[in-house]
Amino acid sequence: MNRQKIYEMIMVLAIANIYFFSYFQRVAIPGTIFNDLQCEFSISAGDVTLLSTIYLSIYAFMQPFAGLLADRFGGIRIALLSGVLMCAGSIIFPMSSGIMGLYFSRALVGLGASTIYLCLIKEADLSFGGRNFAPIVGFLSLLGYSGGLAGTRPFRMMVEWLGWRNSCMAIAIISCFALAFAWLITRKITRKDKIAQNSHIWNRMIIVMKNSFNYPILVPWTICFAIYFNIQTTIGTKFLEDLCGVTPLQSSSYTFVMMLVTMTTLFFSGFVSRFFGNNRKAFLIFASAATLIATAGLLFGTIIRMPPSFFLSAYILLAITSGICPVVVSMTAENNREDAVAIAIGLLNTVTYVMVAMFSQLIGKVLDMFKASVNLSGKTIIYPPVAYIMIFSIMLAFAVIAVISSLYSRETHGQNIASGIKN
Repeated sequence: MNRQKIYEMIMVLAIANIYFFSYFQRVAIPGTIFNDLQCEFSISAGDVTLLSTIYLSIYAFMQPFAGLLADRFGGIRIALLSGVLMCAGSIIFPMSSGIMGLYFSRALVGLGASTIYLCLIKEADLSFGGRNFAPIVGFLSLLGYSGGLAGTRPFRMMVEWLGWRNSCMAIAIISCFALAFAWLITRKITRKDKIAQNSHIWNRMIIVMKNSFNYPILVPWTICFAIYFNIQTTIGTKFLEDLCGVTPLQSSSYTFVMMLVTMTTLFFSGFVSRFFGNNRKAFLIFASAATLIATAGLLFGTIIRMPPSFFLSAYILLAITSGICPVVVSMTAENNREDAVAIAIGLLNTVTYVMVAMFSQLIGKVLDMFKASVNLSGKTIIYPPVAYIMIFSIMLAFAVIAVISSLYSRETHGQNIASGIKN
């Protein structure tokens, strides 16, 4: 391996390091420090969940443009610029004295984080594309998800020791060092970025939107992922603290397990699909059915006040469903024309995170409906079980829609079958 290729390998890992911190920001805030923020700023649950909504809305909005920016200006340049915005927002967040400062910082973080993954994939493809590309993407995805893992119990332990402001500032400073290292190593790369010709981008987007085979994939997947993600990052820990009386550190252990299961499933799901003849549809139906069972379990367990260990099984089931993402992405690609695959996946990402943001805001609104019935334990606000019963009932209704729509999806068996689609 020559020196230039070594520099490229280090460069890809350096960008993956930035992706690690972007995923940390996605998972850790506000879920892991929900009570800390609500108590210190004396804000409603809706105000707290809006922090997640702002991040996710901007992230979703930017997905159709992220790939275009990387193609037009180069993945390295866009990743570094995005890293600057993310780090700036990360620094502002713990320095904020009011809720508007928190909102502004999350907007910056969301804008910065929105392009990093696609930039990483672009640079990995340029440096190591070919037969080794799929395993490399899996490895890089695991690096990113490990940032989410760090945002659960490890981050909570840090908060218990240093407080949420000092902990967030420490993470922000480390992120700045990671960005500086990436900038230094990219100066060693002499590769010229190819400029993409995007004159027909809107025509291809219309073709994707007119493709009726996309919707039986998009509808169930966006619902399944939105339910998983909001349990993982928004109310998973808060729910256990309120209903079961566990400590924040104990509840963060459950989301820690969720992330571990997600990472494991993410790594193996593609191999399992290949082992079963590249079957895709069965995985989507399984994810929808598993989400239905998990949400029904959460609802049932809340009604009869089951112990925390019962809810762990539902959390694990949701985590497994999120890990089939590579299969869903493959299914989407195989149902679209080759010149529109990136746009189709971008649309999938956009709608997915719009759905996540909508669920996040809905959760906050439901909790605020029961603010007159809250109990106070010290400075902690505890919402009544009926609030969570309503939330899980709504999730269950959506899960039913996911199961029904998944049955209408088209099997591809690993082949691009879009050539027969009339647009």
